[in-house]
Amino acid sequence: MSNLHVAWARLFMRALATSGVKHLVVSPGSRSTPLVLAAAREERLTCHVVVDERSAAFFALGQARATHVPTALLCTSGTAGAHYFPAIIEASASFVPLVVVTADRPWEAYDAAAPQTIDQTKLFGGYVRHFAELGLPDASAAAMRAVPRIAAQAVERALGPTPGPVHVNARLRKPLEPVAAPPGSPREAWEDEWDRLMAIGAPRVHAAVATSAAPSDAVIAELAAVCARASRGLVVCGPAPVHDADARRDAVLPFARRVGFPVLVEATSQLRFGGDGRGPVLGAFDGVLRDPAARARLAADLVIEIGAPATSSAYATFLAEQPPARRVVVAAHGWNDPAGGATDLVRGDPATVVRALAERLPAGARTSALAEAFTRAEAAVWGVVREELEEGVLTEGRVARDLVEALPEDATLIVSNSNPVRDVDTYAPPTRRRLAVLHQRGASGIDGLVSGAAGARAVARGPVALLVGDLAFLHDLGGLAVLRATRGPLVVVVVQNGGGRIFEQLPIARATDVATLGRFFVTPEPVDLAHATAAFGVAHRSVRTPAELSAALRDALVSDVPVVVEAIVEPNAAARRARIWSEWPRRLA
Repeated sequence: MSNLHVAWARLFMRALATSGVKHLVVSPGSRSTPLVLAAAREERLTCHVVVDERSAAFFALGQARATHVPTALLCTSGTAGAHYFPAIIEASASFVPLVVVTADRPWEAYDAAAPQTIDQTKLFGGYVRHFAELGLPDASAAAMRAVPRIAAQAVERALGPTPGPVHVNARLRKPLEPVAAPPGSPREAWEDEWDRLMAIGAPRVHAAVATSAAPSDAVIAELAAVCARASRGLVVCGPAPVHDADARRDAVLPFARRVGFPVLVEATSQLRFGGDGRGPVLGAFDGVLRDPAARARLAADLVIEIGAPATSSAYATFLAEQPPARRVVVAAHGWNDPAGGATDLVRGDPATVVRALAERLPAGARTSALAEAFTRAEAAVWGVVREELEEGVLTEGRVARDLVEALPEDATLIVSNSNPVRDVDTYAPPTRRRLAVLHQRGASGIDGLVSGAAGARAVARGPVALLVGDLAFLHDLGGLAVLRATRGPLVVVVVQNGGGRIFEQLPIARATDVATLGRFFVTPEPVDLAHATAAFGVAHRSVRTPAELSAALRDALVSDVPVVVEAIVEPNAAARRARIWSEWPRRLA
């Protein structure tokens, strides 16, 4: 009996580690035994054990989203890997690097009614950037040399040229456990080559970073001339990753001042929190553009969109009603034009592209009538918002604003889709305090957020906060098991408003009766979150007033264990938003 299978697994894990992988998230199972034992022996890998593969995948996604370094996932054979799928879809859509390793049965077990055996070849279809078969352990030197190469390729292709998940399928025969060799057994023929490869590690890949380059000088010169001629230009910043936030901020804001364009920033753009306070950085533009008269008054002749498409539906309406003469989309990855009509798609790192544009423009600062008009409208919106929040009632908006204000410099804020991300946009104005904002705007789902927050907490330096609705929280109730094992300040703020209240703001609310809307769309779930968190051993606090919320956040943000803060609010966000949108135009009359 040989320990080739153990050596094969150790060579693969050593290659992942020497290729730059630092974290491995393991879910227990039998077929993955050699790989798990190999990972446990690899000192350069930090192993996290998460029983539920779905939670494990979102935990890994949270880590990789926060660091932009691939986290590896490892599970057993059969349907285990299928539970990774939602997180893989999100990683693919948001360009987050992951290395997914699924243990598999040998080829002879296929199509023979063997247990825990499904076809895992290309299990995740087109959602992965690369698929590889590690192959069954093989003593030949050529096969052994392929192991570190396959690991290095997986890491390289997870990082680019288009970052995202990759899949390595690892077939293993029994025995899966190490074999005790008889005393005095001679070395096997393959061991010398294995020693050599273990010492070398994976091949180093010196890849060109294509997305860091700007387009040709001719393209930059043309776009700079367009910017210089525009009298009503606009910069719009949609969701963006956190790993290049400083570079993006340091490029976009000086460019906007130099060309005189207002900058419309969503909370997830990494430009809303941490600016220098010296330019027209506008966060209330969704509310401004809800007004038809404002949309007409604020028409632009040039729009430069940076990053992923903006979440704001009002902005989409603005583009449809007032299409600019030229609309330029600047993004490293993806075809970021869901509405259609963009005149230019500029491939490249946004900070590099914008910096190159600025260098072609005259020095100094400009302003424009459009910037001044947007600034006046912005001030009117925030004035109404302040009055709304001064009522002293705990509302969805008050929870979002107070959470943002409670976070210290360099904290990480994770915002759920649906209402929470819109609450932050509506109620939390831009500030100079730097915050990293994580989000799932790739596929825009509401799943896996608790597990993802735990993953981000595992690699974050400062406090981490998750703002999530009650239904999204229940979608990842199993994530409480991961949360329990997490250390460091992590507060999960659950906005308890009795279901998916965003549907009350959609056309379906006007097209059906209250009972039907509640049963099929809002779907309130009568789950006692205090009991649910207690079952997992996670701290829970229930708050009903702004003062109680403030105290709970203050304590949670210095705690060394996670805390779930359930903020119980009246479900009236739709009416409050409608009042803001209808009231602010009167302030300019």
